Amino acid sequence: MRIAIINTWAISNKAIGGTERFVMDLANSLAHDNNEVDVFMFSGKSYVEDCVNYININLFNMDGEADEYVVQNYFGNFENEEAYKNLAEKLENKIDVSKYDFIQLNSLLFLEAWKDKKRIFTIHTNPFEYELAWGKDSYNKMLELMNRYKDNENTIFVAPSKFYANEYSKLTDCNIEFIPHAIDIKRIQTEKNKEDIIEQYKLNEEKIKIIVPSRLEPIQKQPMLLLDACCLLNDEEKDRIQIIYTGLDKQYEKFVSELKEKAETNKIDIKIIRFDYMAEVYKIADITVLPSKSESFGYSALESLSLGIYTILNDIPTFNEIAKGNEYNYIFKNNALELKDKIKEIVNGSNYLSRMVPSDIWQKRYDLSEFEKSYINLIK
Repeated sequence: MRIAIINTWAISNKAIGGTERFVMDLANSLAHDNNEVDVFMFSGKSYVEDCVNYININLFNMDGEADEYVVQNYFGNFENEEAYKNLAEKLENKIDVSKYDFIQLNSLLFLEAWKDKKRIFTIHTNPFEYELAWGKDSYNKMLELMNRYKDNENTIFVAPSKFYANEYSKLTDCNIEFIPHAIDIKRIQTEKNKEDIIEQYKLNEEKIKIIVPSRLEPIQKQPMLLLDACCLLNDEEKDRIQIIYTGLDKQYEKFVSELKEKAETNKIDIKIIRFDYMAEVYKIADITVLPSKSESFGYSALESLSLGIYTILNDIPTFNEIAKGNEYNYIFKNNALELKDKIKEIVNGSNYLSRMVPSDIWQKRYDLSEFEKSYINLIK
């Protein structure tokens, strides 16, 4: 089959966003099953990797990479139908989808594009996140537009979380298919020595490394909550840890100073680094902490647990779905005191020093071949 994948953000091995990593894993799994796959991006570098064509359509005629602010400045908040139609027209002028058997779309902002083509929408943004990013009026308009396609044979909606598949089914009259994301574990492994990575990024070899492999967005991702928890540790415990935030996209640089000031005031060692590759991040990790108050799926949780890293997760529906059946997760209930207790439990033990392979049953849930077949079967 010939398949087009449409994604808003630039995609590369350096991408830190879960949607971008999902696109790479989906594209690779489809290509490995002898499908022709082209991935179209609003910005970034065009390249070919693992038989997948990554194509920059340069939607905004700009250098660098587009982010949500660029999209917002160009089209507005998508509070009215005109914004969806304007984006659709611009995309359809840039991408000829006539040769493809179906297209897979990674944003509900594309609802008015290619309406007569077989298309699968993967919902990466849950209601809380959608309203946070675009506002309540835009959120309500999106639900209204989704409902228009409830009986459309060409349009299929997929959610990677059973919880949010059910939620969107309640919010709309649409059938929402549930297909959990899968993972190509080779993508997050590296032959590079841990010691060399530590030296390259000037990290402290002696300290326990707590990594936060998610964007530095302050409201949804809550990077400050980890610092709040570490402030409750005693001085000896603080001195044993080094927190490494990795999600330094350009649009979040303005939040860095607040994190650094709090860390300095409370004598907590933090580093904020944009790593060359996510595999390097996981290679040096002793503990992963994901304090997000909301996730549509939780790609970083899947990555960390797949590698057998001790992982502390906020008590939210999608993290609980991913963690079920995996022995290396610690769940806390969205407060600094509980998070502090989980950190102490791991830091004051020694289990974090070794990694264990997750059970076969858990791994099968996120198997790439089953994942790819699920998407193909939706069209067939």
